Amino acid sequence: MSDSEHDMERREYYRHPVDVPIQIFPQKEPPEQVSVHEMSEGGLSFQTNVFLEKGAVLKIRIPYIKPKFEALCVVRWRHVSTGGGLFEIGVRFLSEETSFRARMVEQVCSIREYQQQQTIRNRKLTFEEAASEWIDKFADHFGKS
Repeated sequence: MSDSEHDMERREYYRHPVDVPIQIFPQKEPPEQVSVHEMSEGGLSFQTNVFLEKGAVLKIRIPYIKPKFEALCVVRWRHVSTGGGLFEIGVRFLSEETSFRARMVEQVCSIREYQQQQTIRNRKLTFEEAASEWIDKFADHFGKS
């Protein structure tokens, strides 16, 4: 895939820059915890030291939201990070459940925003702590207008 084709594919969905811990489950490697760099309705990107072939299928899990989010993904692109030793991986969700994916993206972004608001108030929370608080305070009303 050329760089311009890659850019067009990445722009198919609005990308949210986030720093959210997820778990990845490559088929032939042990599970690993990584941080998402960008997330959209179509997929996400992250860095890992695991070499993943383009086209490889893996499971991802975001355990800090309700309901817990798990999805099968396919590796769409891979780049060697400028620092060396790490790979920037872009995956696309295999499921067509767009509304659930969109809701998951919104929820993760809302939690990240809550975490940043707490930092401004001199409360340093991990994503997991922010997710727990946000879920207790807002999850029942999330997405209801």
